[in-house]
Amino acid sequence: MIFDSLGIAASSLKAQQKAMDVVSHNIANVNTPGYSRQKGNISPLTPDQVAGLNIGRGVELNNISRVVDPIVNQALLKSGSQQAFWQNIQSGLNSVESSFGSLQSTGLSAAIDDFFLSIQAMANNPQDLAQKANVRNKSETLTIQLSNMSQQLQSAQAAADAKIDNGIQSVNTILDHIASLNVQIKQQESSAQGITGQANDLRDQRDQAIRDLSVLIPIQEVRTNDNGVLLQSMGGDLLVQDNIANHLARGANSQGFGTIVLAGSNAIVTGLKQGGSIGGSITLRDDKLGAYLKDLDSLARNLAFGINQVQASGVGSSRTSKMLSGLGVSSPTLSIDNVAQSNPYIGQIQSGSFTMHVYDATGAVVGKASIAITAGVSTMASIATDISSNVPGVTASVDSAGRLVIDAGSNSMGFSGDSSNFLAAYQINSIFQGASAAGMKLSSEVAANAGVIATGRIDATTSAIQTGDNTAALAMMAVQNTKVSFDGSTANSLSTRTSLLSSNYGNDVALAAQQSQFHKAESESLRQQREAFSGVNMDEELVTMIKFQRAYEASAKVIQTSNQMMNALLGLIR
Repeated sequence: MIFDSLGIAASSLKAQQKAMDVVSHNIANVNTPGYSRQKGNISPLTPDQVAGLNIGRGVELNNISRVVDPIVNQALLKSGSQQAFWQNIQSGLNSVESSFGSLQSTGLSAAIDDFFLSIQAMANNPQDLAQKANVRNKSETLTIQLSNMSQQLQSAQAAADAKIDNGIQSVNTILDHIASLNVQIKQQESSAQGITGQANDLRDQRDQAIRDLSVLIPIQEVRTNDNGVLLQSMGGDLLVQDNIANHLARGANSQGFGTIVLAGSNAIVTGLKQGGSIGGSITLRDDKLGAYLKDLDSLARNLAFGINQVQASGVGSSRTSKMLSGLGVSSPTLSIDNVAQSNPYIGQIQSGSFTMHVYDATGAVVGKASIAITAGVSTMASIATDISSNVPGVTASVDSAGRLVIDAGSNSMGFSGDSSNFLAAYQINSIFQGASAAGMKLSSEVAANAGVIATGRIDATTSAIQTGDNTAALAMMAVQNTKVSFDGSTANSLSTRTSLLSSNYGNDVALAAQQSQFHKAESESLRQQREAFSGVNMDEELVTMIKFQRAYEASAKVIQTSNQMMNALLGLIR
């Protein structure tokens, strides 16, 4: 029986020592990210049957388990992904605050208001060249505002896209790490016996890597029958299975930026915009900044076409002898309203005509001619031929850039009654040129001579010009508050378009800040829950250590007492 006591005490010494090792391991990893507290589970050894009695054989440490809450872990994946998503959008929106911050004060809205106020002053005194010069200055200021704002938004888009590239590299590194951990876990656990061989530390590392991955992209985690992990995108694309990691890469361009595909294929990874910093960058780049740019371009195009439509059939105190269209055609032999021309205004072109009037150096009428435009038929080349053939003293041609060049030589020219919208669509006799906010600029004719800015109109019958006429200027003033759509967008006034652009940005900023704050608080709460359940509490570990220490000392005392009993017995024999 003494020998049995020694064996029982020895098993206790071993078990308590191993349990102390577990406690020591916990304490050593108190600051290790993603570490889950481990617990040594002690149970009695199978007893021996002696004379019908079950005699205990001692104790053993039968397994070491991780203390984890799978529900909290899953919630952390989703919450961390959403937090990164909204924080990325918020920081991106904040980076363009300077573009929108002055919309209603000294920025775009003020520039538009100043432009139309200058036109109002010009309408009140149409013969004053100084007022026209002021209109030119305000027009240039407006084009600069539009261009600068567009360039700032495009720069932010490019920055968001570059951030996506960096994110893809990080994702691929983590995917490789998870695949490697899968292999190590499988090898370690398959070489051990039963649950005692669970690779706790490696599983912690894998869980932490999966959480890091979810911060970059939203993922689905599927537990396999062999305790492995399979990772998919939210759209079901396979990312990791066993030792196989499918990398992300850039694919074909979409909206001017490369899509994200599985490397080695053209399969676009789906569901990325549901969370993660990469999803936030994509949403910021395409849905937020892209939408602002689209609205800004729409504002610029409706402004330019609305003003140019009036200017094209108007006349100022001066006329020019040579004109160059602001926009060209992709092919001179295709109809001017063909979609292949890549002109944002071709939808406004219709069958109609415009009249050209020619004047000599003294202002006397040299002649006039009506140029017919047939939608779907007229080409830039045919229009140039018609002008050269029918307008006295005027030649027209198409240059290498597809632009219409009209030359009246020593004479000057003017236009009236354009019912086809051809002149405004191709920016002939215009104030503004360009097909987008970024490309907006003054026409070369207005830049050279503010006197060509239209205040009145040419009499279509007599070609007479009334110097005091302000009908064109009044028509330009009406453009500001008239609901129109020249680019297929919803019809709105320019003032409404500006307000909507500002309010959409403000609403997006408020939503991003709200969601970012909410998910930050949610993630922090979940991290605290995980720490409370799975983290290492030094006070608890010290208490546990003392418990095992006392058990170890008691077992040692049993051995000491058994030894004394053995010595006493041997002494009797001697």
